[in-house]
Parts: sequence; C-alpha cells; structure tokens
Amino acid sequence: PAFAATPGKAALQVATAANDYWAAFIKGFTATSQTLGNAEVTLFHDNDAAREISQVRGLPTQGVNMLINTVVAAGEVPMVAKLCQEKQIYYATFWEIPAWYTPPDAGDYFVSYMTANSVQAGYEVATALFKSIGGEGEVVHIKGLVGPTDDARTAGMMKAAAEFPGIKIVGGPRGDWVREKARSVMLSMVTAYPNMKAVFAQNDSMALGALSVLKERGLTTVKVAGIDGLSEGLQEVAKGGQFVATNTSLPPYQAGFAAVLLFDSLNGWKASLPERLMYTGSLTATADNAAMIDQKIYQSAELPFDWKKMSRTLNPTDWDPQNVIMPIDPFTHWGEQEGKDKLNAAYAAAGWQGEYDGVVKLYADHYKTGPFK
Repeated sequence: PAFAATPGKAALQVATAANDYWAAFIKGFTATSQTLGNAEVTLFHDNDAAREISQVRGLPTQGVNMLINTVVAAGEVPMVAKLCQEKQIYYATFWEIPAWYTPPDAGDYFVSYMTANSVQAGYEVATALFKSIGGEGEVVHIKGLVGPTDDARTAGMMKAAAEFPGIKIVGGPRGDWVREKARSVMLSMVTAYPNMKAVFAQNDSMALGALSVLKERGLTTVKVAGIDGLSEGLQEVAKGGQFVATNTSLPPYQAGFAAVLLFDSLNGWKASLPERLMYTGSLTATADNAAMIDQKIYQSAELPFDWKKMSRTLNPTDWDPQNVIMPIDPFTHWGEQEGKDKLNAAYAAAGWQGEYDGVVKLYADHYKTGPFK
C-alpha cells in the first residue's frame, strides 16, 4: 500500500549517550525515525529528575507529539504521563514504573509501558552461570540500584538458585549499575569470600568491573555473568572464558518498536488494554551465539529490522513485530507487591483474561520474520 500515514516529531529522552546500552537504544530510535519520516530530537537527563521533568515540559514548544523515555526513578512516570496527556503527546516508557500504576491511569496518550522480562533474564543467565561451576559453590551477588528491575533480576536469580541445592548466594553489595562502583565492591568481596566460584552481577557494566578485579588477582577460574548484553559483554562471552553468559534486551529493537507504536497511535491506531503493558523479547547469550548477536545488534551498519513492516497503519493485515512480544499480566508482574487495590478498574473487567489471551495469540501469529526467530 502507498505510504499514507503522516509522520510526526518524536523525542527520545535517556540518561546519557556515553553508555553502550543507550547508544544502541538511540541507534534504533534514529533508524526508525528516518524510515517513518519522523522528525526527531534526543534529550539527555543525566539521571537528574528535575532536568528530566523540565525537558518534558519543554516538548510542546519544540513541536514534539511523541515521546519515548526512561525515567531516573519509577516515581516520575505518573508526572511525565500527566504532562504528556495534557499536551497531547503520545508517550511510551521503558524499564521503570511504579507497581500497580498503568497507562489507563493517565489517559489515552500514555500508549504503553514496556520492559524486558527481567525475572526470566535473571533466571536464564543464573542457570547458565550455575551450570558452568558444576552446580555448587559460593556465588557472589552484586546488585544494581534499588528499583523494580533490580528486584526482578534478583527474583530470577533466586528462582534458578532454588533448582541448584549446592549453590550458596553470598554478598549482595550494590554496584549501582556502574563499572567503577562494582570494582570497588568486588575488591571487598574477594577478601570476604576467598572460596567464591562465581559472580552474578545485575548488569554487564558491573560484571565487567568485577571481571577486571578477578583478572588482576589471578582468580581466573571464577566465572562471571551479567545482564544487558552490551557489545563489550557479548565479546567477552564469545571468547568462551570467564564471562559465561549475559542477556540482551535488544535496545535498538526496544526503541524502534516503541517509535512504531507511537507513530501508529498518532495515525489513529488504538492500543488494546493488554498492549499497554508489554514485555519485549530478549536473548540469553552464551559462547555459542554471543558473537552473532553482537554482529547483528552492535557491529552492523544497518539494523536487521524492517521498521515499516512493524507498523499496524502501514501494514494493517501483515504487520510483523519481528521479535517475541508478550503482554504483561499486572497480577503476575506485581503479585508480590503491596497496593493491588490501586490497580485500574479496567483490569477487573469480565473480558480482561480473554482479551489478554487474544493479544498473546495475535503477536505470536504475526511474528513471522526477524534476526533471532
């Protein structure tokens, strides 16, 4: 069909470009904007919440009608969503959101909250790590910053640990997602747990920091795993050495998929309730596939996705998400957390479960092609 949909102006707001994950995220956003004809603006909040909110307030003066962001902390999402609703800016956000708070609480302009399934990522990576040390021994756990993502990755690791009676999780200091901080906490862990067999770090930056300490100390048999699938992490995993596994949430895909959803929303498509909370598919990388993932996501000049093909307005019948997409069931996702009574009444409606199952099937049926199918 002819390209009939009207482009808009999209903003991407992230912490910094000086981080492999966000650089890849920006790459996906830019590629999608160019393909769809959207004008674009990229903003950096530098993990400063006041700056973040002020940038969002300034969007209307720049003619922005779509925003993709990731907030400093979960608590800012309702404020950003309220501002976007007032200014009629279609909004999608990633990673952090308060428990039991959902897009319908803000209104129709808050299109979707998306995240990788961090429990699953933690589980798969920890399983690979525990197997690499024969299923027994002390495993030092290095946490990120306090928040839902950190909690979910920990839950996944603990789920895996429950399947390996010989594994003992020790430590638990916070490296705040930062390599240098992880280096300093790892120095104390080496002293505290001289018999450690492995290190489970909540992201690749911290895993790489921990790995550098182990190498300096000659502790070459201690295995390491991370999450995020940064290029440097994938390259380490590909060597088949100490760094045994990571999990990539495919950052360029995440940003691109969100940009397509907002473009479609701008052009009259309306997300169903289950599509407003979604898991975007991620991949666990081991020595077997890490180099291939790195090549496709980070090294190639062109990203291996057909952004137009994802669009519901450009391809109403044969759109293809090109990745696993699963709606989030809030009752499962936040089941352990208090405040269930705050959940939007829409999720209590009689047809919710049927609609949820329908969306699971819809995305599975439309996922026909893609670099990791």
